[in-house]
Amino acid sequence: MTVARISSLQGIRSGRRLAARLRGHEHVFKAAQAAQASLQRRPEWIHRLAAWDDAVHDLFEANLGDAVVLNFLRLSEQWPAQRAADDLLAVCLTVREIGCGAGSRVAHALLAVMPRILSRLATADALMTLFAAFRQLVEAAPESTGLVVGRLEQLLRHGDAADISAWISAGLRAAGGRAARRRAYFALDDALSVRLLFGRSGAGDDFSRLEKRLAATTLALWNRRVRFRKLAFAQLPPVPRRTSLAAGFIGMPGGFPGFEGDRSDKLYLAASAHAGAHLVHSSVRFPVGRLKPLQLALVSLIEDARVETLALRDMPGLRRLWLPFHTAAPSSQATVAALMMRLSRALIDPGYEDPDAWVAKGRVSFAAAADRCSDPAISREIGGLLGNDIGQMRLQFNAKSYVVEPVYRDDNLALWDFGDQPDEPTEEIELPVDSVRLERREETGAALDDTARPDQTMRARARSVNLLDGFPVATYPEWDYAARIERPDWTTILEADAAASAAPDMMSLDDDAARRATTVTRDASIGRRVRYKGQRDGDSLDIDAAIALTIERRVGRAAEPRVYLRDAPGPRDLAILLLLDLSQSTADRDRQGRSVLDVERKAAAIMTAAVEAAGDAIAVHGFSSDGREHVRYLHIKSFEERMDAVARSRLASLASSHSTRLGSALRHAGSYLAMQRAFRKALLVLTDGEPSDVDVSDPHYLAEDARRAVQQLRRGGIDTFAFGIGGGPLSQLDRIFGERRALRVSRIEVLPRRLVQLYGELKK
Repeated sequence: MTVARISSLQGIRSGRRLAARLRGHEHVFKAAQAAQASLQRRPEWIHRLAAWDDAVHDLFEANLGDAVVLNFLRLSEQWPAQRAADDLLAVCLTVREIGCGAGSRVAHALLAVMPRILSRLATADALMTLFAAFRQLVEAAPESTGLVVGRLEQLLRHGDAADISAWISAGLRAAGGRAARRRAYFALDDALSVRLLFGRSGAGDDFSRLEKRLAATTLALWNRRVRFRKLAFAQLPPVPRRTSLAAGFIGMPGGFPGFEGDRSDKLYLAASAHAGAHLVHSSVRFPVGRLKPLQLALVSLIEDARVETLALRDMPGLRRLWLPFHTAAPSSQATVAALMMRLSRALIDPGYEDPDAWVAKGRVSFAAAADRCSDPAISREIGGLLGNDIGQMRLQFNAKSYVVEPVYRDDNLALWDFGDQPDEPTEEIELPVDSVRLERREETGAALDDTARPDQTMRARARSVNLLDGFPVATYPEWDYAARIERPDWTTILEADAAASAAPDMMSLDDDAARRATTVTRDASIGRRVRYKGQRDGDSLDIDAAIALTIERRVGRAAEPRVYLRDAPGPRDLAILLLLDLSQSTADRDRQGRSVLDVERKAAAIMTAAVEAAGDAIAVHGFSSDGREHVRYLHIKSFEERMDAVARSRLASLASSHSTRLGSALRHAGSYLAMQRAFRKALLVLTDGEPSDVDVSDPHYLAEDARRAVQQLRRGGIDTFAFGIGGGPLSQLDRIFGERRALRVSRIEVLPRRLVQLYGELKK
């Protein structure tokens, strides 16, 4: 080497040895010179350059290809000043070992991802823990090492190095020496793998512990009664989950990785307060139109700051709740994500100083619009200007890996109206509640351009399932009758409140059915029978009372002859959940022009009136499906609600769509009935056909799964009945529910009367 340096004799020798080995590889030699020059300028490297020379020499000798060595040399040249020299040498050693054991492609992939994950491995101990886990993996499962390296950035978003190490060790033990099982585990195609990874992420089920407190806090701050739901996923999400607002719920993950104890409690409180600010102050949804993903993110950021500013005017103390999570600081590395984090802090922290001109422009623009802060349009205006500047700066924005920061803020999906957009070749991007698709185009600018042609923009688009389909609140198993196994966490429930119809209530009830319902409910009761002692008359003699009466008479006392027992019905104790099939086939009409869904609505209204008149509990829910990951479950009326104008408007607004994955809906409905304190619980399903879905071709698969779900519900003390409506194929209903509990209604107009008759039988 010709680079001059002050070094020991050993350093000179190692430098000469490396120069001799690189002779003939000019491009590698020049890259080594540039890296050496960069490291030599740092005082801490003066005595470590000889070790670095030896490490590069050994990496080249491993014969992994020039690309691997060049990647390491570039990493050395850009090595952060705050990281120790030993950390870089450990990277070189680990890359060489992985390359020798798993191949040069895996070694190259690790070097490519290192610059992006170094910030998540903040200490030398964390780096060494991860590298030790990789050495264990290479030794025991070299074929699976590439699977882990390829997902390393994603994995570190959900846990730290210790979590990943424990997950790798558990996978090697669980596989039991079988390569196929190892590949499934480390590819995250195994349910055990996902559960272990989430379970070890440091994020327990803090949400369940805090749910009541969050609801009370939201009511106290915003005077809003909001229902909270825990977000549940059958697969590892690509980015950390954030709070979601949609369909009448606030959805939160079961835990936030890296936050435990008191810090976790404060994070949940901050997130619920921020969500409440959106509910109160975000009064309109922005049309997506042809906006690009970067523009969506920037407008959302300004809207977050706007609602927090309005909230702080009324409750200044909220700043103490939100500010600790704004930890961004000035940095020489100008990435879009880092600049957005710094801008977020600048808009809420008056004492924060940032030298960046883009951040300063955002702060000045936001302050200039302070008198219009109640107008959501300022978010669109300021976000558009800032997006244009980012485009001119030629900074890249990765929509796939973008995560809203700071962590307490929501995913902002509820701010946008995605509307109806035509089908085009698109790339799917996973988001917390649903998916957004992007055209495959280069991100070159971010100016707002409402006049651009569709093929000139990278606009965000909704998938076939609307973003407001609901929150993923639960996953359920599904029975595979052919393999005779139960697939764990196979289906995902998307739960939402049914939308209230803006039109006046036009539902008219059948007078005859309504009168029949009144007759059935009169004097009806169900539950434990109560035995009354000491009665004047009754069904049998009360021996104790008769003996007491005899004693009283013998001593000469006058006593009233109450010596009978009488049995009488106890208080009414029945809970019914009416589950409506909302699949596309319920839109079919009969000769009179009535659709199956129309009759389902009327039957539900009459049945609810009858049950409420009798003083029993009833809920009305609906379901449809579009594949196993999109089983939509709608709340029309809960057990606690009355069938008032709001519930009737929800019932009137129901629409037919998609398919009928019955088993998952039965299990979820059963979970609501199981929480009811009732002597008898009944689940009544109204359907016009047999189970089916877009991702299942076997006509018996979903029917057998539904049959197993019914059996499980019965073992749990829940009676299940089904009304097969119309003349469609209903042969499977007998097998699913049993012949005595699968009731056919060939003419849809008699459904309300049959429902009321069944209710009368249940009351006996």
